[in-house]
Amino acid sequence: MFRLLIISTVLVLCKCNESNAPQCFDSTKENLKLHLGTKTPYRFIFNRNDTAVTYQGCQPRRIWSVIRHGTRNPKRKVIYAINVHLANVRNHIIDQRNPKLCPHDLERLRNWRSQVNVDEEKHLTYEGSDELLQLAERIQNRFPSLLPEQYDQQLYKFKFTDSQRTLKSFESFASGLFGRNNLSKVVHLPPTAKDPILRFYKRCSKWTTDVDDNPDASYEPKQWLESEEMNRLLRDLREKLDFDALSIDDVILMYTTCTFETAWYKFDYSPWCSIFNEDQLKIIEFYYDLKHYWKDGYGFGINHQQACPALNDMLHHLELNSSKPNSTFYFTHSGTMLKLLAHLGLYKDDFSLTHKDFNKNRKWHLETIDAFASNLVFISFECATEPYVLAMHQEKVIHIPGCPTDKDLCSLATIKGTFEWSLNWCNFDEFCENPKINTA
Repeated sequence: MFRLLIISTVLVLCKCNESNAPQCFDSTKENLKLHLGTKTPYRFIFNRNDTAVTYQGCQPRRIWSVIRHGTRNPKRKVIYAINVHLANVRNHIIDQRNPKLCPHDLERLRNWRSQVNVDEEKHLTYEGSDELLQLAERIQNRFPSLLPEQYDQQLYKFKFTDSQRTLKSFESFASGLFGRNNLSKVVHLPPTAKDPILRFYKRCSKWTTDVDDNPDASYEPKQWLESEEMNRLLRDLREKLDFDALSIDDVILMYTTCTFETAWYKFDYSPWCSIFNEDQLKIIEFYYDLKHYWKDGYGFGINHQQACPALNDMLHHLELNSSKPNSTFYFTHSGTMLKLLAHLGLYKDDFSLTHKDFNKNRKWHLETIDAFASNLVFISFECATEPYVLAMHQEKVIHIPGCPTDKDLCSLATIKGTFEWSLNWCNFDEFCENPKINTA
């Protein structure tokens, strides 16, 4: 009798695996971690190896870094949409007779409540603070002689943009270097709204006119929203959720909530992620890859051309004969990070990314190149013959175009030669077509 009971129980449990039964979302799979775009939490991609970095015959002397703020809240418009519209979408889904969701996922959706107040728009979250604090500790472990735990104002330069999320990112990073009790001692430069290094694109008229405010610059991502792949995704989700009125805007909002809530909570994932399978996540992810390729990446020359002031700042700082401070840390935004990556020639494919390239292998993937707390770090070393530079992105060694790919270090002279244009012809106001200021 007992044996029969076991067999019957196994048979009942196995019914959950039948092809016509709803499948439970598996948060342990890489299908979630790899498709969250610019809202990817840094804990999914960081380099856990923080042992001291050494090269025989060379000593680290100077460090320059630009760091994107950590995990944040959405902007006000999105918070309102989540709090009001998405709550109505959720109510419609759970009221349906036949949503094809696993009972566990449906119950989590039933219990879901938005956790964000509009007054906290774009604020750094607890997870974002952790990301920056731990990033600082790992960088310090790799270069202890360059980043002493005892704060010295003469050795450090800190600057952030005029925003709460970069201010708090700086504070968390400084706490990781020197301890929270010493934070009040740490000096930083005053923030400016349109910083020429940290937010150069806010000062570039041509980029604003030709890209940011130009509807035609969004042609490729808009084409993808109207593609057969996206329409098929919408049809499948309407059937899955028993929701004929579901729109593409609803789908984008569900995905956005999935990304933010997964980033916020270290030990959980958003119930909205369970709406999608991996193929559907890839389809929506590609929309954002396209969007930022054309707005911030290689889509238009002005996107990355205007990043030359930042690269100039880096190259001048890395000179061994430069005066103190030895360590420069800038805290900025996604738009700066992506434009600077493109200016450096990193993650560049041999084709221009369009809505027809969904199935192509590509290097331009936002979740790995522009997650929350993304960072570029350059360290100059004093070696026997000449200065050398170590370049790191997401705490991993990268090779700047023009540098040897079989060695970690690249001579500073080689990098300066590769970016000779940035050093000698960075006429920002001229190529940004900024109006001339009458000083008479």
